[in-house]
Amino acid sequence: MIEEMCAWIAKNLGGDTPIHFSRFYPMYKLSNLHPTPVKKLEMARKIAFDKGLKYVYIGNVVGHIGENTFYPICKRIIIKRVGYKVLSNNIKNGRCKDCKTEIPEIWKI
Repeated sequence: MIEEMCAWIAKNLGGDTPIHFSRFYPMYKLSNLHPTPVKKLEMARKIAFDKGLKYVYIGNVVGHIGENTFYPICKRIIIKRVGYKVLSNNIKNGRCKDCKTEIPEIWKI
């Protein structure tokens, strides 16, 4: 299903559409269930990249490399995150600070 969903997103919304795969973590009334295995999230992230999506994130796994935003061509981290905290933002006026290539998302409201 993840392959089909990612293919549909790439075809109908475009490869620049961000997608997040968030880890389920057992709490409150669902504490009897197991957390989503990180390997499953990594597999979903790889599938999304393979289907042409450029901005794929893993959530609820603090410190995982998949929390960050990478520039799809040079693979540099342009936004470094830990949890909900942004540690660094290397985007200036909607462009990569280093190579000046446009990053196609909304960076100002």
